[in-house]
Amino acid sequence: MKKRLAMCLLCMFMIVGSAGCRNTVPEESIKYDEVRIMNGIEYEMTKNAQKSGEKVDLTLPQASEATTGKRLTANVRLGTSTLSFNYYLVDWGDGTWSYNGPYGTSGKSGVTGEVYHTYKKAGTYQVKACAVNMEGGRLYGWTEPQTLEVTGDDYEGNMIDLVMPFGSEPAGEEYGWVNISDGSNATKWQSAVTDDNSGGEFVGYLFNDYYTLDTVEIKFPSDSTSFPSEISIEYTTDGGKVWYMLPHYYYVLPNSEGYYPAYVMNFPDPLGATLSLPLDGIAANGIRIRNMGYPSFSAGDNSFAVEEMRVYGKKGTFFYTSYDGYYDADLSNMWTIFGTAKTEPRVYNSLSGAGQNPEQFRSGETMIASIEWTAWNGAQLNWSGYEEAINIHVDSLINAVYGGDGWYYDEAQGKYVVDTKEYKINSRKDGFIWATGSAPQHLDAQNHYTNNSTLIIAARDYLLTGNDTRDFRNAKNERRQVMIDKLRKAMDYMLKNLNGESGLMTIYDPRNDGTVYGVSSNYWDSLNFFGYNSAYENVLFYRSVLAMADIETYLGNKSEADRYVALADKIKAKFNDYFWDGAKGRYITSVNVKGDVLDFGITFVNFMAVSAGLASEEQAKSIYDWVDGKRIIKTDTSKGEDIYHFKVSARANTVAVETIEEDGLHYWWYNGHSFNDVKPGHWGEYGNQMQNGGTIFYTSYYDISGRTLLGGDRAIQRLNVILEEFHKDSLRRAPRPIPGNFYQVSIVGEFPESGLVPLTFVTDIVGITPEVKGLRIESCLPSDMKYAGVDEYHYSKRLYSIEVSKDLSSPEMTQAEGKYVVRVPAGRTFYITPDNQLIEG
Repeated sequence: MKKRLAMCLLCMFMIVGSAGCRNTVPEESIKYDEVRIMNGIEYEMTKNAQKSGEKVDLTLPQASEATTGKRLTANVRLGTSTLSFNYYLVDWGDGTWSYNGPYGTSGKSGVTGEVYHTYKKAGTYQVKACAVNMEGGRLYGWTEPQTLEVTGDDYEGNMIDLVMPFGSEPAGEEYGWVNISDGSNATKWQSAVTDDNSGGEFVGYLFNDYYTLDTVEIKFPSDSTSFPSEISIEYTTDGGKVWYMLPHYYYVLPNSEGYYPAYVMNFPDPLGATLSLPLDGIAANGIRIRNMGYPSFSAGDNSFAVEEMRVYGKKGTFFYTSYDGYYDADLSNMWTIFGTAKTEPRVYNSLSGAGQNPEQFRSGETMIASIEWTAWNGAQLNWSGYEEAINIHVDSLINAVYGGDGWYYDEAQGKYVVDTKEYKINSRKDGFIWATGSAPQHLDAQNHYTNNSTLIIAARDYLLTGNDTRDFRNAKNERRQVMIDKLRKAMDYMLKNLNGESGLMTIYDPRNDGTVYGVSSNYWDSLNFFGYNSAYENVLFYRSVLAMADIETYLGNKSEADRYVALADKIKAKFNDYFWDGAKGRYITSVNVKGDVLDFGITFVNFMAVSAGLASEEQAKSIYDWVDGKRIIKTDTSKGEDIYHFKVSARANTVAVETIEEDGLHYWWYNGHSFNDVKPGHWGEYGNQMQNGGTIFYTSYYDISGRTLLGGDRAIQRLNVILEEFHKDSLRRAPRPIPGNFYQVSIVGEFPESGLVPLTFVTDIVGITPEVKGLRIESCLPSDMKYAGVDEYHYSKRLYSIEVSKDLSSPEMTQAEGKYVVRVPAGRTFYITPDNQLIEG
């Protein structure tokens, strides 16, 4: 995986088309010289007529926020449109434009979109906006100008001043690539004239190092006679061999092309204005603007021209290691795309995930703010400093509701029975955590018995990260349920109503009985075998008991904490006695209410158990030897190398659901479904569907985490395979084994938990985890990695940069650029205490 990228003053590169982009240009060898840019762009007001048109709503930032050097947000909405997808564009009145999209519609009104800008000089600016509908390329607006007063000192930003211009063939020597860096509005790069509308021309910069990018500015000539219909802002991490789209500015999920109508931007010609576009921390060693096609009505004699280009950012990457080449950039970008997802479009502008992007615009997503996701959301966000997202996450914890569970034990019948009237708060069972604040069931059909555990784990992680500003433990939801009481009731429900005090949590709900007639009890909602005595639920139960011990310790309740620690030991012993199959060398799936022992070779349950600390080193080795093909289980459907057929993560199960049948049914929620059954040729058939022989990417988080028990080399080998796949297309993929079915390999879209995979670098390789004692740093570096670090980590209301290194013999803590820089020797355990002491232990 390590690759060295040689950069020099005069180099030869092969420039190829973008991964996943249309209209790739032919390969061509180009030369470039390194130049130093001396100044920023001299902005010029647009000569575009900007005729006012149909109503577009523009809301400017508050006057108190309008200061130089601060990213401002304008809200734009095409209120009268029922058209599907729009780009919103703002002229900020200082000679710059910015745009963002695509945004969709909700009902009969357009979704409010956000467009961003940072002013460099104070002044009084006339701001206006427009919307471009992608279905027909029609422009709506422009709005009448609104006045914005901006105050503050002049702001320059961190311009990358050492660059190497490059591009496609210019129209002549006087139109060369170097013109975009010369600081003159009298020169320009211009592509060769063509009567071909397909486009493909590009111009940009390569850098002699890696940068975390903040903004790109691109000035266009005021006298152009043609302009692309569609433009794409693209970056590279390998010096131009592979290019990736920044999806705010042009994006269609590559494998969706041809399945939907063609969407066109029909971008208005800036005519002298400068596009100023946020890059949201993407890591790169090159950037370009690319013409994705001229307007269909173009009469020919087309050319594309750029006057000036500037790029802003800081040297280095968010995650970093001693490895060479694009490794650190790709690793950081996997986090940026899937961890915080700041680079990703929100078609329905829902950071909470309530409005998921349609299939053709599926991309990374920040979160789904319902209970099932809260522990995952918190793991990704608590330390990130992404305050908008963190607040939504914390709201989801505070607003969680406990109530009835819809079943009870009928003494007369001598069994558990369903009574939906029991979905209410009552004295007997009021600790069941509902799926959302208003609905007890997942999809109004399934009680999930992981919600209690998940809420407790998520609350523990938030408290111990030390960034609470809301008196979290005493916060109340709309039903006046206090957070700490809710957590204790959630635990008490599992201990008493589900018999967790015995060391084995049993789901007595007759609907979740683990049979072919039942329903799933967790996130994997197609799999009926997750019921009654289920390994998945018991892994989370074990983790939640340890989490509750931490919460009580944090609150000073030692005796309660000790009780939970003792119970956790009991659960661990019971789990291994009950679920471990010594003959197959892995954990079984479940035992249903009839006593049937079920083993579908669930890879992720085994990974979760190892990651949680339930497995011994010997058991872990047995599990990983199985999935890595070193050990074959002959009765499995998938064996050997086929288990990682999809590269990025293991098949969910190695025993096909359709191989076990009872009463003509399978352990599948969609039994008898017209197209999603497990029958041959259906979506659910083994290998076609993510829950039956397919895969969901996030499971690699537990996979890599568990491997650290066997050493850093075993863990990094798996992560490196994933990064090799990531380098091809940023994992912007959703293969279709059957037309219409894009749920075979689930990474993008409504899977924000994909961000857990790059998180393993933080939690398991660098080894940063919050504990009661402080922020624990216990690394697990592979043998060929000398150091590894995270540039920004928010803990206890402070900002840290944390590095582990094999070259250090003693720990260091210094201050620089507004953060604490912590460097510790690899292979030892250290803590940053809540009061900011760096101690070993």
